[in-house]
Amino acid sequence: MKTNSPSRSAFFNARLLIGFALCSVGVLPALAGFSESVTGTPATEAPAQTRGTWIPTGSLATERYGHTGTLLPNGQVLVAGALDLVSFASAELYDPATGRWSATASMVTARANHTATLLLNGQVLVAGGADASAELYNPATGLWSATGSMATPRYAHTATLLPNGQVLVAGGHGDSNYLGSAELYDPATGLWSATGSMATVRFDHTATLLPNGQVLVTGGFGKTGDYLASAELYDPASGLWSATGSMATPRYHHTGTLLPNGQVLVAGGFNGDYLTSAELYDPATGLWSTTGRMAAARYEHTATLLPNGQVLVAGGFNTVGGALASAELYDPATGLWTEAGSMATPRFGPTATLLPNGQVLVAGGFGKTDYLASAELYISDGSGELTLERAASRKTHGTKGDFDITLPLTGGGIECRSGLTRYTTVFTFNAEVTGADRAVSSCGTVSSITVDPANARNLLVSFNGATCNAQTVTVTLTNVHDTLGNTLASASASMGLLIGDVIGDGKVRNQDIENVRSVLGQQTNSSNFRDDVTLDGRINNQDLQTVRSHRGDVLP
Repeated sequence: MKTNSPSRSAFFNARLLIGFALCSVGVLPALAGFSESVTGTPATEAPAQTRGTWIPTGSLATERYGHTGTLLPNGQVLVAGALDLVSFASAELYDPATGRWSATASMVTARANHTATLLLNGQVLVAGGADASAELYNPATGLWSATGSMATPRYAHTATLLPNGQVLVAGGHGDSNYLGSAELYDPATGLWSATGSMATVRFDHTATLLPNGQVLVTGGFGKTGDYLASAELYDPASGLWSATGSMATPRYHHTGTLLPNGQVLVAGGFNGDYLTSAELYDPATGLWSTTGRMAAARYEHTATLLPNGQVLVAGGFNTVGGALASAELYDPATGLWTEAGSMATPRFGPTATLLPNGQVLVAGGFGKTDYLASAELYISDGSGELTLERAASRKTHGTKGDFDITLPLTGGGIECRSGLTRYTTVFTFNAEVTGADRAVSSCGTVSSITVDPANARNLLVSFNGATCNAQTVTVTLTNVHDTLGNTLASASASMGLLIGDVIGDGKVRNQDIENVRSVLGQQTNSSNFRDDVTLDGRINNQDLQTVRSHRGDVLP
């Protein structure tokens, strides 16, 4: 059934009323065209046991729906904005070490149904949700600052971090119309520029960065009141969109998750019916194939890729149960779903964030009758769980030994040292490992994968990065094996490679030169090793000249 385009306020109000829908008396969600029925049948392969456990954690200070959740390089989670009858600007930080939330500075502009993107420099770009404005959150200061505005106001759009460090924003809902336009944000200038428009206007779609650097957009709600099955590809090299295979089932408010094998899992959503179905997109062929169905139909749920390569789907809404507490796990190896326990509180529209310890933080959303401030943690049962705990870039400084630059698993670490063009990324796991099937680098050539003789929990990946300066380099391992026979499907770590950036702010400038000058003559130690950019074990004029020669270089 087709619907007319709702206004922005009507669209938000319709979502609110969903929480009050009482299926027992036949009250349906208020957005025109919603249907009572649920498609598909429950999966018959349901397991006899439940995988994983949910536990409560600290509650937000403010009830939130339409908010964003972003894992910061320091391991904390930034939650910003939300809708509670009106949009608001407040933000909070979750500390996994304490399980508590703390206030941080409020955004410049109140917003909901916006996007939040972690940039390569460690700041968070928030865009849209209220108007065309955008702003940046600096974790180092806890403050927000305005940045360039988009050309078009939008909400319910997508934002994707591209390999070159720019952010692609696509589609969404404008002041009074659905959008097909797209824009690029450049962190180096703080400005937006137009790029190619999609062939189909859409909002509440998904956008997934593929391993080849292209962006896959799927589904959503279209111009003529249609639920969409179409999909498109954005090519950053040309700035153009092209059609690709359509899904078997139209859907919006679904999820899209990149799997370790490079395929994309799309699950659930709504198209007049609430959906249990799931599909897989293969970038190699541009085609979709069906895969196992979820046990529960759901939309406005979350989907999180776990360290073991499985996908955790949690919460959502359907007319059978209203807001859902149930969770399921998708296993790419079998194409089947299994139960993953239930949250204490049913909710739809929460945020879900994978923490560095492998747990998943689910926060806020809308419950059976009201907005939620509660938060919960999903803890895997450990079956086959090999997880990446941390990563670092390692260099040897003459006779002074090895020094590591920590690489936060969310990005943001900067390798500033030169010396030989050989770089080593250290992957540290929660168990002793025996090796990996493959390693690739987004720049340079991998030369070896070895187990660290000093610590069997470390895998050392060496690559030649002679041409990689002033670039972000991502090293990815495939099929990491531990001594117990467990396998981690994929593990990756990224770093900005910028020779001479001893301060680590993404630019080589006079402050870096002064920093090296202040420690001239010192032997390399744990407090000054970044200044020893030539790796000879002491800070001298050679280091000073190397930094000077790179003055003006910046990360994209």
